[in-house]
Amino acid sequence: MSKRVNLVLDDTVKDTLDALIPSGQRSEFVNATLKTQLTLLKRQRAAATLEALRRQGPPIPTQDVVRSLRQDRERNP
Repeated sequence: MSKRVNLVLDDTVKDTLDALIPSGQRSEFVNATLKTQLTLLKRQRAAATLEALRRQGPPIPTQDVVRSLRQDRERNP
């Protein structure tokens, strides 16, 4: 389902969009670009959350992490 929205673009952004993307393809282009950027933003926020959680806990030696991953992979091939 699609929704119509109003956005305000800088003049240079609008001019470049008009010059590079043919009429009739602009909505698809903007939608795909926003989807990509929103996915990136979600990943960055998730990484920041994981980093904050990592700092709260005790350090875990690398060999313990590797051992746990191997055990998990053996249980769930």
